[in-house]
Amino acid sequence: MQALVTLLPEPYYQAVEGIWTELDAHFGCQHTFIRPKPHFTWQFADSYDEAYAQTLSILCTEIKPIEVQTDIVSRFSDKDPVMFLRIVPTTELLALHQQLWEALSPYWHNPSLFYQPGEWIPHITLSMNDTSMCDLEAAARFLNQKDLCWKFEIDRLMMFAWKEGFHWADEKEFLFGG
Repeated sequence: MQALVTLLPEPYYQAVEGIWTELDAHFGCQHTFIRPKPHFTWQFADSYDEAYAQTLSILCTEIKPIEVQTDIVSRFSDKDPVMFLRIVPTTELLALHQQLWEALSPYWHNPSLFYQPGEWIPHITLSMNDTSMCDLEAAARFLNQKDLCWKFEIDRLMMFAWKEGFHWADEKEFLFGG
């Protein structure tokens, strides 16, 4: 599997790592992926043809850095174990998402349609535990006491491949040029 993501800038990168540690220690909420990097995902697919890189490089030269804002801790549904920090879906963010979706569609194989325009919920995953070990309600109360309304600028994309054992590999970075 490959994923197009944006890594969080500091100090938010460290803040999310700290939240993961607290959720695991106090509430049994673990992240399914072993030590992922704090990020949000634009799209992912089983694989992308290598030609995607040239298209994405050219596209990124035309993109200006944009501001991202988070607002609430949420879940996709009451039955879903994923707890996340929602990213406010601004017009600018959604337009960039649409642009990336269209530009990379010729290169992907079996994309996740949860990330297609109109379905995508921009978010930072805080807990992705698929067991009953995590006390999600207590964890949510804990997180709602924190100031998680963040604003930060993003200026790059990363393409990662997930390898066996849920480890990131084959990182490629694409800087915005605008």
